[in-house]
Amino acid sequence: MAKNKATKKLYRILRKALFMSAFFVLGILPKQVLSADSCTSEKLSIAENATVKFVYDGDTLLLTDDRKIRIIGIDTPETKHHKQKAQTYGAKATEALRALLKRHNNHIQLRFGKQRKDRYSRTLAHVFLADGTNVSNWLLEHGYAAILPIPPNIELANCYKTAEEGAQAQAIKIWQLASRRIKDVTDLTKGFKGNIRLRASVKKIKHNKKSLVLILESNSKRKILVKVQNRHLRYFKDINFDDLLGKIIIITGKLKNKRRKRLIYLNHPSQLSFPQITYSSVNSEFDRKIAPTIKWSKPD
Repeated sequence: MAKNKATKKLYRILRKALFMSAFFVLGILPKQVLSADSCTSEKLSIAENATVKFVYDGDTLLLTDDRKIRIIGIDTPETKHHKQKAQTYGAKATEALRALLKRHNNHIQLRFGKQRKDRYSRTLAHVFLADGTNVSNWLLEHGYAAILPIPPNIELANCYKTAEEGAQAQAIKIWQLASRRIKDVTDLTKGFKGNIRLRASVKKIKHNKKSLVLILESNSKRKILVKVQNRHLRYFKDINFDDLLGKIIIITGKLKNKRRKRLIYLNHPSQLSFPQITYSSVNSEFDRKIAPTIKWSKPD
Protein backbone atom coordinates (compact mmCIF):
# COMPACT_ATOMS: atom_id res chain seq x y z
CA MET A 1 0.00 0.00 0.00
CA ALA A 2 2.82 2.39 0.98
CA LYS A 3 4.57 1.62 -2.29
CA ASN A 4 1.43 2.49 -4.26
CA LYS A 5 1.07 5.79 -2.42
CA ALA A 6 4.69 6.66 -3.08
CA THR A 7 4.29 5.81 -6.76
CA LYS A 8 1.18 7.99 -7.03
CA LYS A 9 2.93 10.87 -5.27
CA LEU A 10 5.91 10.60 -7.62
CA TYR A 11 3.58 10.57 -10.63
CA ARG A 12 1.86 13.74 -9.37
CA ILE A 13 5.21 15.48 -8.94
CA LEU A 14 6.40 14.47 -12.41
CA ARG A 15 3.10 15.51 -13.95
CA LYS A 16 3.27 18.93 -12.29
CA ALA A 17 6.89 19.38 -13.37
CA LEU A 18 6.03 18.53 -16.97
CA PHE A 19 3.05 20.87 -16.82
CA MET A 20 5.24 23.75 -15.62
CA SER A 21 8.04 22.98 -18.08
CA ALA A 22 5.57 23.24 -20.93
CA PHE A 23 4.95 26.84 -19.95
CA PHE A 24 8.66 27.59 -19.89
CA VAL A 25 8.86 26.14 -23.44
CA LEU A 26 6.08 28.51 -24.41
CA GLY A 27 8.20 31.45 -23.43
CA ILE A 28 4.97 32.79 -21.85
CA LEU A 29 2.70 34.81 -21.73
CA PRO A 30 1.49 38.34 -22.47
CA LYS A 31 4.64 40.12 -21.24
CA GLN A 32 6.85 38.37 -23.76
CA VAL A 33 4.48 38.77 -26.67
CA LEU A 34 5.28 41.77 -28.83
CA SER A 35 3.01 44.70 -28.08
CA ALA A 36 0.56 45.95 -30.69
CA ASP A 37 2.74 48.96 -31.57
CA SER A 38 5.91 46.90 -32.14
CA CYS A 39 5.27 45.56 -35.66
CA THR A 40 6.68 48.49 -37.58
CA SER A 41 9.24 48.45 -40.36
CA GLU A 42 11.43 50.84 -42.28
CA LYS A 43 10.69 48.71 -45.34
CA LEU A 44 7.13 49.98 -45.45
CA SER A 45 6.02 53.03 -47.41
CA ILE A 46 5.54 56.48 -45.92
CA ALA A 47 2.25 56.62 -44.03
CA GLU A 48 -0.84 57.88 -45.83
CA ASN A 49 -3.63 59.25 -43.65
CA ALA A 50 -7.16 57.99 -44.28
CA THR A 51 -10.58 57.70 -42.65
CA VAL A 52 -12.67 54.53 -42.41
CA LYS A 53 -16.23 54.73 -43.65
CA PHE A 54 -17.32 51.14 -43.08
CA VAL A 55 -15.93 47.87 -41.70
CA TYR A 56 -16.91 44.87 -43.82
CA ASP A 57 -15.25 42.32 -41.55
CA GLY A 58 -12.14 41.85 -39.44
CA ASP A 59 -9.72 42.26 -42.35
CA THR A 60 -11.54 44.43 -44.90
CA LEU A 61 -12.39 48.14 -44.72
CA LEU A 62 -14.04 50.82 -46.86
CA LEU A 63 -12.53 54.29 -46.79
CA THR A 64 -14.34 57.62 -47.18
CA ASP A 65 -12.70 57.96 -50.60
CA ASP A 66 -14.37 54.62 -51.52
CA ARG A 67 -11.17 52.60 -51.65
CA LYS A 68 -11.62 49.06 -50.37
CA ILE A 69 -8.73 48.03 -48.11
CA ARG A 70 -7.64 44.43 -47.56
CA ILE A 71 -5.45 44.43 -44.45
CA ILE A 72 -2.09 42.76 -45.10
CA GLY A 73 -0.83 39.75 -43.18
CA ILE A 74 -3.95 38.39 -41.51
CA ASP A 75 -7.10 36.40 -42.09
CA THR A 76 -10.14 36.73 -39.84
CA PRO A 77 -13.20 34.44 -39.76
CA GLU A 78 -15.79 35.21 -42.42
CA THR A 79 -19.05 37.03 -41.76
CA LYS A 80 -22.23 36.06 -43.57
CA HIS A 81 -22.43 37.50 -47.07
CA HIS A 82 -23.83 36.26 -50.37
CA LYS A 83 -23.42 32.46 -50.31
CA GLN A 84 -20.76 32.57 -47.59
CA LYS A 85 -21.93 31.27 -44.22
CA ALA A 86 -20.83 33.09 -41.09
CA GLN A 87 -17.88 31.51 -39.32
CA THR A 88 -17.40 31.39 -35.56
CA TYR A 89 -15.91 34.66 -34.29
CA GLY A 90 -16.49 36.35 -37.65
CA ALA A 91 -19.01 38.81 -36.23
CA LYS A 92 -17.00 39.31 -33.04
CA ALA A 93 -13.82 40.09 -34.98
CA THR A 94 -15.76 42.66 -37.03
CA GLU A 95 -17.24 44.31 -33.94
CA ALA A 96 -13.87 44.33 -32.18
CA LEU A 97 -12.28 46.13 -35.14
CA ARG A 98 -15.15 48.63 -35.36
CA ALA A 99 -14.82 49.41 -31.65
CA LEU A 100 -11.04 49.82 -31.94
CA LEU A 101 -11.36 52.21 -34.87
CA LYS A 102 -14.18 54.15 -33.21
CA ARG A 103 -11.93 54.89 -30.21
CA HIS A 104 -9.63 56.64 -32.69
CA ASN A 105 -12.42 58.44 -34.57
CA ASN A 106 -11.93 56.05 -37.49
CA HIS A 107 -8.67 57.79 -38.43
CA ILE A 108 -5.96 55.45 -39.69
CA GLN A 109 -2.62 55.43 -41.44
CA LEU A 110 -1.95 53.19 -44.41
CA ARG A 111 1.46 51.71 -45.16
CA PHE A 112 1.77 49.75 -48.37
CA GLY A 113 3.80 46.68 -49.23
CA LYS A 114 5.45 45.86 -52.54
CA GLN A 115 2.14 44.76 -54.09
CA ARG A 116 -0.57 47.43 -53.96
CA LYS A 117 -3.63 45.52 -55.25
CA ASP A 118 -5.03 42.01 -55.02
CA ARG A 119 -6.90 40.08 -57.70
CA TYR A 120 -10.18 41.64 -56.56
CA SER A 121 -8.75 45.17 -57.10
CA ARG A 122 -8.72 45.84 -53.36
CA THR A 123 -5.91 48.02 -52.03
CA LEU A 124 -3.48 46.04 -49.88
CA ALA A 125 -2.12 47.86 -46.85
CA HIS A 126 -0.83 47.54 -43.32
CA VAL A 127 -3.17 49.62 -41.16
CA PHE A 128 -1.94 51.68 -38.20
CA LEU A 129 -3.68 53.94 -35.70
CA ALA A 130 -2.42 57.41 -34.84
CA ASP A 131 -0.82 56.11 -31.61
CA GLY A 132 1.28 53.63 -33.62
CA THR A 133 -0.88 50.56 -32.99
CA ASN A 134 -0.58 48.04 -35.80
CA VAL A 135 -4.14 46.83 -36.42
CA SER A 136 -3.07 43.45 -37.83
CA ASN A 137 -0.93 42.79 -34.79
CA TRP A 138 -3.71 43.91 -32.43
CA LEU A 139 -6.19 41.48 -33.99
CA LEU A 140 -3.62 38.66 -33.82
CA GLU A 141 -2.75 39.35 -30.19
CA HIS A 142 -6.41 39.32 -29.20
CA GLY A 143 -7.15 36.05 -30.97
CA TYR A 144 -9.41 37.42 -33.69
CA ALA A 145 -7.09 36.62 -36.61
CA ALA A 146 -4.59 34.12 -37.97
CA ILE A 147 -1.52 34.99 -40.00
CA LEU A 148 -1.79 34.97 -43.79
CA PRO A 149 1.63 35.58 -45.35
CA ILE A 150 1.30 36.25 -49.07
CA PRO A 151 4.45 37.30 -50.94
CA PRO A 152 5.70 39.81 -51.73
CA ASN A 153 3.94 41.60 -48.84
CA ILE A 154 5.71 39.68 -46.08
CA GLU A 155 7.74 42.49 -44.48
CA LEU A 156 6.14 41.98 -41.04
CA ALA A 157 5.33 38.27 -41.27
CA ASN A 158 7.75 37.18 -38.54
CA CYS A 159 6.46 39.81 -36.14
CA TYR A 160 2.86 38.81 -36.87
CA LYS A 161 3.78 35.18 -36.23
CA THR A 162 5.01 36.10 -32.74
CA ALA A 163 1.71 37.83 -31.97
CA GLU A 164 -0.24 34.80 -33.20
CA GLU A 165 1.82 32.44 -31.05
CA GLY A 166 0.95 34.53 -27.99
CA ALA A 167 -2.78 34.13 -28.64
CA GLN A 168 -2.34 30.42 -29.32
CA ALA A 169 -0.44 30.03 -26.05
CA GLN A 170 -3.36 31.51 -24.15
CA ALA A 171 -5.97 29.66 -26.28
CA ILE A 172 -8.09 32.78 -26.68
CA LYS A 173 -10.92 33.48 -29.12
CA ILE A 174 -10.44 31.49 -32.36
CA TRP A 175 -7.71 29.38 -30.77
CA GLN A 176 -10.27 27.81 -28.44
CA LEU A 177 -11.93 26.13 -31.41
CA ALA A 178 -11.31 22.47 -32.18
CA SER A 179 -10.99 23.35 -35.86
CA ARG A 180 -7.93 25.49 -35.08
CA ARG A 181 -6.03 22.83 -33.18
CA ILE A 182 -3.14 20.95 -34.69
CA LYS A 183 -4.31 17.86 -36.55
CA ASP A 184 -2.30 14.71 -37.09
CA VAL A 185 -2.31 13.43 -40.64
CA THR A 186 -4.12 10.32 -39.38
CA ASP A 187 -7.03 12.51 -38.23
CA LEU A 188 -7.80 13.84 -41.70
CA THR A 189 -11.15 12.81 -43.13
CA LYS A 190 -11.42 11.90 -46.80
CA GLY A 191 -13.18 15.09 -47.91
CA PHE A 192 -11.51 17.63 -45.62
CA LYS A 193 -10.32 20.85 -47.20
CA GLY A 194 -9.65 24.37 -46.00
CA ASN A 195 -7.43 26.01 -43.37
CA ILE A 196 -5.46 23.57 -41.28
CA ARG A 197 -2.51 23.15 -38.92
CA LEU A 198 -1.23 19.75 -39.99
CA ARG A 199 1.37 17.61 -38.21
CA ALA A 200 3.08 14.91 -40.28
CA SER A 201 6.48 13.46 -41.09
CA VAL A 202 8.27 14.17 -44.35
CA LYS A 203 8.41 11.02 -46.45
CA LYS A 204 10.11 12.32 -49.56
CA ILE A 205 11.51 15.55 -51.04
CA LYS A 206 11.51 16.49 -54.71
CA HIS A 207 13.09 19.45 -56.52
CA ASN A 208 11.13 20.26 -59.67
CA LYS A 209 11.53 22.99 -62.28
CA LYS A 210 8.81 25.14 -60.75
CA SER A 211 8.79 24.15 -57.10
CA LEU A 212 10.20 22.20 -54.19
CA VAL A 213 7.81 19.49 -53.01
CA LEU A 214 7.57 17.80 -49.63
CA ILE A 215 5.62 14.54 -49.73
CA LEU A 216 4.13 13.79 -46.32
CA GLU A 217 3.39 10.45 -44.73
CA SER A 218 -0.28 9.67 -45.26
CA ASN A 219 -2.77 7.08 -44.10
CA SER A 220 -4.54 7.01 -47.46
CA LYS A 221 -3.71 6.39 -51.11
CA ARG A 222 -4.00 10.11 -51.84
CA LYS A 223 -0.65 11.85 -51.47
CA ILE A 224 -0.35 14.98 -49.34
CA LEU A 225 2.03 17.46 -50.95
CA VAL A 226 3.51 20.66 -49.57
CA LYS A 227 4.76 22.93 -52.36
CA VAL A 228 7.17 25.84 -52.18
CA GLN A 229 7.30 27.66 -55.50
CA ASN A 230 10.84 28.39 -56.64
CA ARG A 231 10.20 32.15 -56.60
CA HIS A 232 9.44 31.91 -52.88
CA LEU A 233 12.47 29.82 -51.90
CA ARG A 234 14.47 32.97 -51.14
CA TYR A 235 12.33 33.47 -48.04
CA PHE A 236 13.48 30.07 -46.74
CA LYS A 237 17.25 30.68 -46.94
CA ASP A 238 17.66 29.68 -43.25
CA ILE A 239 16.00 26.29 -43.78
CA ASN A 240 17.70 23.29 -45.36
CA PHE A 241 14.73 21.34 -46.69
CA ASP A 242 16.78 18.20 -47.31
CA ASP A 243 17.35 17.98 -43.55
CA LEU A 244 13.60 17.63 -43.03
CA LEU A 245 13.48 14.13 -44.51
CA GLY A 246 12.01 11.81 -41.88
CA LYS A 247 11.34 14.73 -39.51
CA ILE A 248 7.96 15.70 -38.05
CA ILE A 249 6.81 19.14 -39.15
CA ILE A 250 3.72 21.28 -38.68
CA ILE A 251 2.32 23.06 -41.71
CA THR A 252 -0.16 25.95 -41.46
CA GLY A 253 -2.06 26.67 -44.64
CA LYS A 254 -5.02 25.83 -46.84
CA LEU A 255 -5.43 22.18 -47.79
CA LYS A 256 -6.75 21.77 -51.32
CA ASN A 257 -8.05 18.66 -53.06
CA LYS A 258 -6.60 18.37 -56.54
CA ARG A 259 -7.34 15.25 -58.55
CA ARG A 260 -5.79 12.37 -56.64
CA LYS A 261 -3.58 14.59 -54.51
CA ARG A 262 -4.00 16.88 -51.53
CA LEU A 263 -1.98 20.07 -51.63
CA ILE A 264 -0.79 22.85 -49.33
CA TYR A 265 1.19 25.82 -50.64
CA LEU A 266 3.96 27.06 -48.37
CA ASN A 267 4.67 30.76 -49.00
CA HIS A 268 6.72 31.80 -45.97
CA PRO A 269 8.65 30.19 -43.06
CA SER A 270 5.99 31.42 -40.62
CA GLN A 271 3.79 28.61 -41.97
CA LEU A 272 6.35 25.97 -41.05
CA SER A 273 7.20 24.90 -37.50
CA PHE A 274 8.89 22.05 -35.69
CA PRO A 275 7.84 20.39 -32.42
CA GLN A 276 10.50 20.54 -29.72
CA ILE A 277 8.95 18.02 -27.32
CA THR A 278 6.51 15.14 -27.43
CA TYR A 279 3.52 14.80 -25.17
CA SER A 280 1.25 12.05 -26.46
CA SER A 281 2.30 9.63 -23.72
CA VAL A 282 1.58 11.91 -20.76
CA ASN A 283 -2.16 12.10 -20.18
CA SER A 284 -5.33 13.27 -21.86
CA GLU A 285 -5.55 16.47 -19.83
CA PHE A 286 -2.09 17.53 -21.04
CA ASP A 287 -2.96 16.65 -24.64
CA ARG A 288 -6.20 18.61 -24.50
CA LYS A 289 -5.12 21.75 -22.65
CA ILE A 290 -1.38 22.17 -23.01
CA ALA A 291 -0.31 20.53 -26.26
CA PRO A 292 -2.11 23.02 -28.54
CA THR A 293 -0.20 25.89 -26.87
CA ILE A 294 3.37 24.61 -27.13
CA LYS A 295 5.67 26.97 -28.97
CA TRP A 296 7.58 25.64 -31.97
CA SER A 297 10.93 26.67 -33.35
CA LYS A 298 13.28 26.11 -36.26
CA PRO A 299 15.42 22.97 -36.23
CA ASP A 300 19.08 23.14 -35.26
